Amino acid sequence: MKKKGSDQMTLSGSEEEILARLHERVEKAIATIQELRQERDSLKARLHEIEGRAKKHDLDTNRLVSLEDDCERFEKERGEIRKRIESILTNLEALEDA
Repeated sequence: MKKKGSDQMTLSGSEEEILARLHERVEKAIATIQELRQERDSLKARLHEIEGRAKKHDLDTNRLVSLEDDCERFEKERGEIRKRIESILTNLEALEDA
Protein backbone atom coordinates (compact mmCIF):
# COMPACT_ATOMS: atom_id res chain seq x y z
CA MET A 1 0.00 0.00 0.00
CA LYS A 2 1.16 3.45 -0.73
CA LYS A 3 0.63 6.33 1.64
CA LYS A 4 -1.11 9.38 0.30
CA GLY A 5 -1.29 12.56 2.26
CA SER A 6 -2.08 12.44 5.97
CA ASP A 7 -3.22 8.86 6.83
CA GLN A 8 -4.93 7.93 3.56
CA MET A 9 -3.72 4.95 1.63
CA THR A 10 -4.28 4.01 -1.96
CA LEU A 11 -4.44 0.44 -3.14
CA SER A 12 -2.20 -0.98 -5.78
CA GLY A 13 -3.74 -2.99 -8.60
CA SER A 14 -2.99 -6.33 -6.95
CA GLU A 15 -4.47 -5.17 -3.66
CA GLU A 16 -7.66 -4.14 -5.45
CA GLU A 17 -7.81 -7.59 -7.06
CA ILE A 18 -7.35 -9.23 -3.68
CA LEU A 19 -10.13 -7.14 -2.18
CA ALA A 20 -12.38 -7.83 -5.18
CA ARG A 21 -11.79 -11.58 -4.80
CA LEU A 22 -12.39 -11.33 -1.06
CA HIS A 23 -15.60 -9.40 -1.69
CA GLU A 24 -16.70 -12.06 -4.18
CA ARG A 25 -16.00 -14.85 -1.69
CA VAL A 26 -17.89 -13.02 1.05
CA GLU A 27 -20.87 -12.57 -1.30
CA LYS A 28 -20.78 -16.28 -2.18
CA ALA A 29 -20.57 -17.18 1.50
CA ILE A 30 -23.55 -14.95 2.27
CA ALA A 31 -25.56 -16.54 -0.57
CA THR A 32 -24.62 -20.03 0.63
CA ILE A 33 -25.62 -19.20 4.20
CA GLN A 34 -28.99 -17.88 2.99
CA GLU A 35 -29.58 -21.04 0.95
CA LEU A 36 -28.64 -23.22 3.90
CA ARG A 37 -30.99 -21.29 6.19
CA GLN A 38 -33.84 -21.73 3.70
CA GLU A 39 -33.07 -25.42 3.41
CA ARG A 40 -32.93 -25.73 7.21
CA ASP A 41 -36.30 -24.00 7.56
CA SER A 42 -37.79 -26.22 4.87
CA LEU A 43 -36.42 -29.34 6.55
CA LYS A 44 -37.75 -28.20 9.93
CA ALA A 45 -41.20 -27.75 8.40
CA ARG A 46 -41.03 -31.22 6.83
CA LEU A 47 -39.87 -32.70 10.13
CA HIS A 48 -42.81 -31.15 12.00
CA GLU A 49 -45.18 -32.46 9.35
CA ILE A 50 -43.70 -35.95 9.54
CA GLU A 51 -43.75 -35.90 13.35
CA GLY A 52 -47.43 -34.92 13.19
CA ARG A 53 -48.12 -37.79 10.82
CA ALA A 54 -46.20 -40.16 13.09
CA LYS A 55 -48.24 -39.08 16.11
CA LYS A 56 -51.47 -39.55 14.16
CA HIS A 57 -50.24 -42.94 12.99
CA ASP A 58 -49.44 -43.91 16.59
CA LEU A 59 -52.92 -42.81 17.68
CA ASP A 60 -54.48 -44.73 14.81
CA THR A 61 -52.40 -47.80 15.65
CA ASN A 62 -53.39 -47.63 19.31
CA ARG A 63 -57.03 -47.24 18.29
CA LEU A 64 -56.76 -50.22 15.96
CA VAL A 65 -55.18 -52.36 18.68
CA SER A 66 -57.96 -51.33 21.05
CA LEU A 67 -60.62 -52.19 18.48
CA GLU A 68 -58.97 -55.56 17.79
CA ASP A 69 -58.93 -56.27 21.54
CA ASP A 70 -62.61 -55.30 21.77
CA CYS A 71 -63.46 -57.52 18.80
CA GLU A 72 -61.62 -60.46 20.31
CA ARG A 73 -63.36 -59.93 23.66
CA PHE A 74 -66.79 -59.66 21.98
CA GLU A 75 -66.19 -62.86 19.98
CA LYS A 76 -65.23 -64.68 23.18
CA GLU A 77 -68.32 -63.36 24.99
CA ARG A 78 -70.47 -64.32 22.00
CA GLY A 79 -69.10 -67.86 22.14
CA GLU A 80 -69.85 -68.07 25.87
CA ILE A 81 -73.40 -66.78 25.33
CA ARG A 82 -73.92 -69.30 22.50
CA LYS A 83 -72.77 -72.14 24.78
CA ARG A 84 -75.15 -71.00 27.55
CA ILE A 85 -78.07 -70.76 25.13
CA GLU A 86 -77.29 -74.23 23.75
CA SER A 87 -77.14 -75.56 27.31
CA ILE A 88 -80.49 -73.96 28.17
CA LEU A 89 -82.07 -75.34 24.96
CA THR A 90 -80.69 -78.80 25.75
CA ASN A 91 -82.20 -78.61 29.25
CA LEU A 92 -85.57 -77.44 27.85
CA GLU A 93 -85.61 -80.24 25.28
CA ALA A 94 -84.83 -82.73 28.04
CA LEU A 95 -87.78 -81.40 30.04
CA GLU A 96 -90.09 -81.73 27.03
CA ASP A 97 -89.02 -85.33 26.42
CA ALA A 98 -89.66 -86.27 30.01
